[in-house]
Amino acid sequence: MMERPILAVIPARYGSTRFPGKPLADVFGTPMVVRVMERAQASGVFSEVLVATDDRRIADVVEQHGGRVVMTSETCPNGTARCHEAVLVWEAETGRTVEAVVNVQGDEPYVHLDQLRDLVRLIRKPGAAVATLAKPMAAETPGLHDPNRVKVVCDAKGRALYFSRSPIPSGAGPWNKHIGLYAFTRTALEALMDLHPTPLESRERLEQLRWLECGWRIDVGLTPHETPSVDAPEDLAQLPPPNFES
Repeated sequence: MMERPILAVIPARYGSTRFPGKPLADVFGTPMVVRVMERAQASGVFSEVLVATDDRRIADVVEQHGGRVVMTSETCPNGTARCHEAVLVWEAETGRTVEAVVNVQGDEPYVHLDQLRDLVRLIRKPGAAVATLAKPMAAETPGLHDPNRVKVVCDAKGRALYFSRSPIPSGAGPWNKHIGLYAFTRTALEALMDLHPTPLESRERLEQLRWLECGWRIDVGLTPHETPSVDAPEDLAQLPPPNFES
């Protein structure tokens, strides 16, 4: 019996407020979205890697590099919704039903292969619905008080208790930096689309709090890897040359 496919979906929107056209930004001679796509393909754990975009410019570049594109609506409110729409299109085109989906952020051109493999392993655990990653940080590591660095605290079974832009937990000691990659079972992804914004989500500006507030389990895997992300044009200058070991 053929295994149900696990997809990687890379949401790629052209109209970013802070960095318009970010997916096409040059990262040492290769468009950023293509670098992300190539990393997902190199992980070897996905049946297919899709770039989900609403912009023909992005689609053309991805297709020129041999990637598969799914055109999605301009009205998708976030990357999760764009992933869901891409899955619906892919399933309609192929006649197959997805087992799980990994949302690979399009602004992490050096995403580590082990992170993607870990997410697939986590989402295959019995009872899993949503999975993400965190990197343990030493107490003295800068970033705990930076609101752009999301923190997560977990229970004894490695399930998220809360995410925040504020320092959590309170007091001196190590902390966990959230790594913004997500995996969803097909059933969970469908159900999450029916949830409405919640007070904590709106207050913290973190979509994953909607899922927690509505009672969804989020498994958090710990990763030793931290890869640079590109939030603004000036971040490009901070990227090291690519030197992949895995």
